[in-house]
Amino acid sequence: MKRYRHPRRPRAGSPRPADLFRAPAPDFYRLPDLTIRGGQVATDGCRRVLDFTPEKICLDLGRTLVTLYGEELRIESLAGYRLVAAGQIARIEFSRKWKGGGNGV
Repeated sequence: MKRYRHPRRPRAGSPRPADLFRAPAPDFYRLPDLTIRGGQVATDGCRRVLDFTPEKICLDLGRTLVTLYGEELRIESLAGYRLVAAGQIARIEFSRKWKGGGNGV
């Protein structure tokens, strides 16, 4: 008697090689960049500083608001869209600038 064999299904966990080398989404290179190194945070894409105290720094990064919480926070440099903040950073909070369907309303 012949056993019935189930057809093989592709594995969901392993990506295809073509997917690994695919170009990122068109908006990918316009997204803000945030780098944390030691006691410093560097951002590329900072449009403006919304709030600045030694305990809190709130930054406008386009569609995203980034808030740094900690002690002795200071802005070491702000040139163009690049900002470097330093201090004892305890927490970083990310929030969307607009609460809606994503169309800026």
